[in-house]
This record gives sequence, structure tokens and C-alpha cells, in this order.
Amino acid sequence: MAEPVAPLTVDVTDGLGVVEVLGNDAASVLYLSGTPVWVHAYDCHGSVGELAARAGDAGWDASRPAGLSALRDWLAEPGLLVERGRRGRWPVDRVHGLRIEPLLPLLRLFCSGRYLVSARTMSPTVTVFDRVDADWFGWYPGYGSGFDDEEYILATDRWPPPGLGTVEEHRARIARGIRPALVAAGPPGGAGRYLLDGHHKLAAYRKARVRPLVIDIVPAVARPLPKALFADLLPAPARGEFRHALRDWESDGPPPDGHGT
Repeated sequence: MAEPVAPLTVDVTDGLGVVEVLGNDAASVLYLSGTPVWVHAYDCHGSVGELAARAGDAGWDASRPAGLSALRDWLAEPGLLVERGRRGRWPVDRVHGLRIEPLLPLLRLFCSGRYLVSARTMSPTVTVFDRVDADWFGWYPGYGSGFDDEEYILATDRWPPPGLGTVEEHRARIARGIRPALVAAGPPGGAGRYLLDGHHKLAAYRKARVRPLVIDIVPAVARPLPKALFADLLPAPARGEFRHALRDWESDGPPPDGHGT
């Protein structure tokens, strides 16, 4: 499991709005280049289940943003230190050495605002949800093991990724002790992580059975997500599954739109 290190705070003043996350940990939407890609919510149906659905047909396939391409070499070898330790009986990782400066081309892709940037490791058996396989997914994350062995992430590109040569290049780096970094975005609160960059790296980590290193970028304050917009973005086959999430929009906390239901 990963032991969190205090995130870095950065103010993006000239954001391009290519990447935008609306909502909070109760319900969120990922937009890429102005087009919705994923919706995510708790199922609010008597347990702690989660739901995700494809929203539209966008992804990074058509045009990879220049800000991500500019970071290709740095993300392949970012020089972050993963320190292995223990918390009681459980092994934990702490990641050190994260700096904002190399990430500025990427951060500029986000909307203007304040963000929290942190680095952590994930389970090597992290579940990856692919937008191509189905219109929606429902699952129950595991609790009580102490190892975060049922983590998940939502892919924005094809999974498994094409290009075995690229996967092998990253696997060779991992075998030498280098830790390439994935990049994920999500809403405040911790739930719903969208993999913006690193599909080949993640495949390499899984082959090597090593905990993936991921850089998380999260708005410091939730960007409002109107309930009607969320409902409208749901694909028709998923609307029945999300009915409880829409009914219990607040989900024991502030509603994703920032207002009362």
C-alpha cells in the first residue's frame, strides 16, 4: 500500500482547458478537449459499490496533446524515489522528489485554478477499465486486506495498449530499478481516477509485477457538476444502473454541483 506524502499546491493561471474534471468523489466527469470521456459515481445502493460509464467517443486517440508529448522523456525516467517501509504489519511506499517545474507543460493543459499534485504507488494488480469493452462498469472495491489489492483506474486510451516494443522498453527500465511515471487526474476526495498518460508504462509494470508509480493531479476545490448534465451524459444502457446515484446526489456529503438537491 502507499503512504501519502503531502501534495504540492500549484496555481494554474493560463490553463488551456484541454483536461477538465467536474464534480467530487460522489460523482465526476472527465472532459478531454471539450468532449466528455468518462462519468464515475458511487452506486448509492446500500453498499460501497462504484460505477463508471463511457461518455461519448472521445479519447487521446485522435490527437495527443503536445503538453503530454513534451513530457515523454521525463515521465519515462522522472527520478522519483520510492522508499519502501512498513506501517505496523503492512509494507508501505513513500514517494519523494516530486517537483512542479517539469510538470508545467502538462498542468497548463488543465483549466485555470488551484491543483494538488502528488505521487504514489498503486497495486501491481490494479484493475483497468477500458472504454471499448462495455458502455458501463460496476464493481465493489475490496476492503480489509491492507494491501490496496483491488485498486482500479479508468483508461483514456486503448487497453491493452498496442505496441509491445514500447511496453518492453518500459519493462527493461523497471528491471533496472527505474520507475517511469503514469499521470492520472480525478476529483477531490480520492475516488475516480482517470489515466491520462502511461498505458504502456502500466502494462510494463503489470508484466514486471512491480507497483506502478503514478502522479495524481486533482483540483483543490471541486468544479461544479450539474445533476442534469451528469444524467444527460449517461449512455442509455447505463441509466438504470445510475438511478440510485442520481437519486442520492449528495451521497453523505456536499453534492457534486455544490448546491442542494
